[in-house]
Amino acid sequence: MSKIKFGVTINAAPEMLYRSNYDSIKKRARECERLGYDSLWAMDHLMWGINNEGNVFEVWTLLSALATETQTIMLGPLVACNSFRNPTLTAKIGATIDIISNRRLIFGYGAGWKEEEYEAYGFRFRDPVTRVNQMREGITLIKKLWTEEKTSFQGDFY
Repeated sequence: MSKIKFGVTINAAPEMLYRSNYDSIKKRARECERLGYDSLWAMDHLMWGINNEGNVFEVWTLLSALATETQTIMLGPLVACNSFRNPTLTAKIGATIDIISNRRLIFGYGAGWKEEEYEAYGFRFRDPVTRVNQMREGITLIKKLWTEEKTSFQGDFY
């Protein structure tokens, strides 16, 4: 039988709940690792809160920092939004964090959903079917970049 694994979502929004700052986040990350949790996740949002006024740490920068503060716990975005970064950049960022963390990246990837967030940052908010198709194509491209010596790709979006 497979071992059940447990992960924790870390509050990456300083103005949410307990008014986190980076020092409290890294302390919680170390404590989760000490307690034996398998994974630590941070949300990929650019703003948060009921009125979209809350600040939030950028997920990849935060995970990179936490990779240097922890030793064994797996790290991942919950989930990386396809629309916020070109998949080729996401692939490069993810590969870099995987190396910095000594192969501890778990890659969570999604289509995005918060229209106000898209609009505030100048990203085009497409219909759900298009966002999912764009995400699928992004995943295909990222996998190719991570597994092939040389990559050539021509899709509908990338």
